[in-house]
Amino acid sequence: MTIANPHAKAAQKALSLFKELSGTLDGWEFSEEQEGVKLYHKTDDSSPIAIVRGETDIQGYEFTTYQVASVATLPGCRKIWDDKFDTSEIKEMYSRSESLFWSKLKAPWPIYPRDIAGTSLRELSDKECFVVMTSVDDESVPEVSGCVRANLIVSGWKIIKTDTGIHITYITQIDLAGYIPTSFLKNIEQQVPLCAGAVVNYINEHGFAPTTIECTAQFKTENFEHGTKEYSCNVDGAGEIRWVSSTKMYPNGIKVSIIGSGGNAQSIVETDDHNNKVISVTGINGPTTIKIISK
Repeated sequence: MTIANPHAKAAQKALSLFKELSGTLDGWEFSEEQEGVKLYHKTDDSSPIAIVRGETDIQGYEFTTYQVASVATLPGCRKIWDDKFDTSEIKEMYSRSESLFWSKLKAPWPIYPRDIAGTSLRELSDKECFVVMTSVDDESVPEVSGCVRANLIVSGWKIIKTDTGIHITYITQIDLAGYIPTSFLKNIEQQVPLCAGAVVNYINEHGFAPTTIECTAQFKTENFEHGTKEYSCNVDGAGEIRWVSSTKMYPNGIKVSIIGSGGNAQSIVETDDHNNKVISVTGINGPTTIKIISK
């Protein structure tokens, strides 16, 4: 089941722009390489705000494109690898691949923190994943007292399977609005594209949070807490859902609990070729909460 997305055109426009930006290095100016991440920047005629880009690789096939995308986008993971990220909320899931969100970014005193009301769109496959975000106006995400509303022109991840492993491209163009000291703005432009390397460091050290690989029920929300390693997901309707969980994240194994579906939903846990656990929950019928925790 899907819900009509009032921001579908904005999301598709951002995805088209992101694919154009990430599809070539023509017009990009190489800045430097830091910690295995190649940094680029460019400007275009439509805006004086710089577009920044980071490129890096994961060698080998320990992880899939889906799993890397999960680390890059789940707030519980991002709180660990991105020290500028504060918090976020999913305001509406239009489908498994489309959402309306609110997020808040930290800033050092006396600069006000920035917040964003935006929509996200995903195109996921075994060989290539695109995740794109852009700002939208929505009455359900009003401006927040104490924050300055930033304009996220485009931001996204391109994660592709290559002959040697996984290649990651991260691109962002954001108008932080309001007063920003030039030195702080320059620091942001230099540090933001390093997020690509931070994602690699996280997944190499911790593995990945439980990652959805199939869902025929209505996907509502998900949450992951890095500290406790607790993952929870809310679904509705009828169907089933499958995840893969990382043996690196859960070295002692996992426990699955299910609340809802009249007690009729069942879980099955199997092991894949990388010794990760594949969790299947069948018999979903109505509002259901599934939790995955460490043993």
